Amino acid sequence: MTHLRTVTGFIDPETITLADGHGHVWIEPPQGVAGDVRIQLNDYAAIEGELRDFHAQGGALVVDCQPGGAGRDARQLAKLSNAAGVAITATTGFHRQKYYPPASWLWHSSAEPAAAFFIEELTVGTFESGGTIPATVIKVGYEGIIDGQTRILMEAAAEASNRTGAAILFHTERGLNIEALLPFFTGHGVPCHRLYLCHVDKRPDFGLHRELAQAGVLLGYDTFVRPKYNPNQNVWPLVKQMVAAGLDGSVAVCLDLAFPYMWRACNGAPGLLALVDIVSRLRAEGMSESSIRHLTALNVVRRLVWADSERTSKPYGSF
Repeated sequence: MTHLRTVTGFIDPETITLADGHGHVWIEPPQGVAGDVRIQLNDYAAIEGELRDFHAQGGALVVDCQPGGAGRDARQLAKLSNAAGVAITATTGFHRQKYYPPASWLWHSSAEPAAAFFIEELTVGTFESGGTIPATVIKVGYEGIIDGQTRILMEAAAEASNRTGAAILFHTERGLNIEALLPFFTGHGVPCHRLYLCHVDKRPDFGLHRELAQAGVLLGYDTFVRPKYNPNQNVWPLVKQMVAAGLDGSVAVCLDLAFPYMWRACNGAPGLLALVDIVSRLRAEGMSESSIRHLTALNVVRRLVWADSERTSKPYGSF
């Protein structure tokens, strides 16, 4: 049976009933990151408490999307997962450069050592865990331009995906220039069904989303409970159109709670239990239980299972 790797071991993905397809559980920014972009999510007791509440309401998985060097701590993810009973996956790859200290080796690396690092974190373990807790997925921090060091690191991400079968998830800036991602990655041998584009509901172009979904891409929507993005005018009509078009297998419902003020346990909102409210509204909108299960769990967990049969046999370094 094909299983999903998490920070505490392998699980059957078909048992996941409710998942945050793009989350943040722990962020401890490194020294040297500018104060105006320092995101610090590290109140252990509050995070554990909210994860416990989430688990009690059927929450089974959070896809943690903070990569190494930008605030991830897989040791804390494993500790929280064990304590709260919620499965958590860890992420390798890279985020936007502003979340790293200026001297970060990753932003001065060539593609080959960067790819080797991503591969090691996926197949052996994350660096801060001493190689004991592996990552599941590769992140690409994409700002809409494929150039310079971002291009180099994207090449590294493609190589790591080809070597392991791991999916690639993308931070996008409100879906900016996502059209360029498919030709780049398919040109580097990565099939579309291993690409997971996040935050794209901030660009609610149904025609574009339909085209991407039909190509095989997974789309992450995370503005359901964010008033500033006008969800009733944007994401809710969009998800209804996607389901009506038979594309309910191509969307993942997410929350992206990166800041403490977004966690109820930290006296914020909407909190992880917003996923339960989203499920209720999906039902009220007339969606089938099968569609809801796919949108809120199965789509993302199935994509995160490594495509072992598709791994390349070419030697490392053969770009």
